[in-house]
Amino acid sequence: MAQELAFAAPRPEEMTEVAIGMGSAGVTGLAEGVVVKFAPGLGALEPVFTWGTLLGVPLIGAAGSLFTRGMISGVFKGVAAGGAAILGYSLPALVTPFMPTAARQLGGGGGVKQLGPGSPLNAPSRAQSQARVGLEF
Repeated sequence: MAQELAFAAPRPEEMTEVAIGMGSAGVTGLAEGVVVKFAPGLGALEPVFTWGTLLGVPLIGAAGSLFTRGMISGVFKGVAAGGAAILGYSLPALVTPFMPTAARQLGGGGGVKQLGPGSPLNAPSRAQSQARVGLEF
């Protein structure tokens, strides 16, 4: 059976579903972000809270949206969407420690002299003061 594409003004049910989904996604993202942000302060429980939250929330949201109907299903869809968004945002930073060290090096390979810490505005004057000129006869 072919699907038709139609543009029309949304019905109140559709607007309500979108509002509920976006609201629950925002609240989920806020709550999950707070848990992930404060998890390093928990010491040995950090991986349990971080990975458990990042993987558990989208799974609970997806399961809840599949096994419920109506507005509750819309809430769970928002929870799944918000949880998946936070997982996608946090995943690169969480996987980086497990990557090989050669792959993490972004710049400054062999033979490149890097400037010390300080204000970026003073970088030209620091580079000039560290430059050495030698004359050989």
